[in-house]
Amino acid sequence: MTKKIGIRIGLIFCLLLLVAAFNSTKEAQPTALKRDPFVPTESLTKDDAIWVITDLHHLSPSLSDEGESFTFIKETSAGKELDYPAQRMEALIWQIEKERPKLLLVSGDLTLNGEKQSAVELADYFQQIEQFGTQVYVIPGNHDISNGWARKFVGEDQEKTDQILPEDFQSIFSDMGYQDAYTLDEHSLSYAVQPYTDLILLMLDTNVYSQTEGKGAPPSNGLLKKETLTWIESVFEDTKKSGATVLPVLHHNLLKHNDFMTKGFTLDNEEEVKALFLKYDIPVVFTGHTHVQDIAHEENTLYDITTAAFSVMAPSIGKVTFDNEQFSYEKQAVDMKSWASETNQIDNNLLNYTDYATHLFVEDGTNMGLRQMIEEQWHDDSYAEEVGAFVGESNRLFFSGEASQMSTEELELMKESQGYQSIKKHSKGFLLRYMDNILKSDGHSDLNLSVPLLRSI
Repeated sequence: MTKKIGIRIGLIFCLLLLVAAFNSTKEAQPTALKRDPFVPTESLTKDDAIWVITDLHHLSPSLSDEGESFTFIKETSAGKELDYPAQRMEALIWQIEKERPKLLLVSGDLTLNGEKQSAVELADYFQQIEQFGTQVYVIPGNHDISNGWARKFVGEDQEKTDQILPEDFQSIFSDMGYQDAYTLDEHSLSYAVQPYTDLILLMLDTNVYSQTEGKGAPPSNGLLKKETLTWIESVFEDTKKSGATVLPVLHHNLLKHNDFMTKGFTLDNEEEVKALFLKYDIPVVFTGHTHVQDIAHEENTLYDITTAAFSVMAPSIGKVTFDNEQFSYEKQAVDMKSWASETNQIDNNLLNYTDYATHLFVEDGTNMGLRQMIEEQWHDDSYAEEVGAFVGESNRLFFSGEASQMSTEELELMKESQGYQSIKKHSKGFLLRYMDNILKSDGHSDLNLSVPLLRSI
């Protein structure tokens, strides 16, 4: 009898362990959101604008005391403007209130390095935008989730701060896509939403991250998992019935934009994804990641548009409209000067924000040129200033997309300058190859695009 009781107690104990393990496993999974998918009743009109922004790299002001450690991160941030993130968002809200775009699409790298507080703050800004009738849809970038670099800057120190985990992202930004989605991918943070009867947005999570806290730098590369590709194709197949246009939005590039921005920028499985998109006649994808304003294309059939980073130089916006089966895209910018004037700002950097932020970026490019001269062992004071200035200005033209507006003759004329001639004479490495790569024209503008729109699928 005693033996039977012991066996029963043992079985009960094992059962309790199994239940506890099951509950623990459940708690470790992303929380499933209660959703009420949006059902559209209206179609897009020619007066309906869609805005696209990317690479906000927002750092909550509460995470910095503007001390020594913050100064260091600013100086090593590749030209990103980190002092006025709140003001950029306030100016964006101000402009949206005036112009009332129907949608705002955000294609990743919402935060500087995956700080949870930065995401919470951004979600509040997005909610303010939605109060003006502009629906916001977001996806994460490689900096946003399980990023071991998430830091708070205090004096000389960088202190760890809460990271955004996958379930956090879906919860924090539930009102910015996930709640309205009619289908969610079980294997990533991808989702599909139909804001209009004739438009489906395929918001794709292309990032590589752990389900738990990350350690060290976030991976820069991206891909779409096989399971996610199967889900995407099921969305394409279902869309055949509606005849709606499908616009994918992702952080990593689908097409190559530059010879120096391929590995870690374009999808690891780009050929597989491209074949799928071409199979279903997808006309355009919106990406980010490179910080460059650029439009790449595959035989004038599939276009990949990267809008310049919101955190670099003038905060860029891609304005999209549809008119009589015609797709149009145009790069614009937040009017920081008018916002600063109308809201009675007194900070000269805000009153002249574009000049201020552009100077930061050009200075970063100048310093990159000087460092490269030293690394390649041909630095000389007699021409260092001219070389640095040439690299800085060339970088500005390239990243802003303005170089695409220049003729081949104008670009060749730039190469007659003392700065370029010194690079050509002395550089045997990266710098000359980089300059030649960014100072060339493929004959089309990177600032705007207008193409006939065959209904995809």
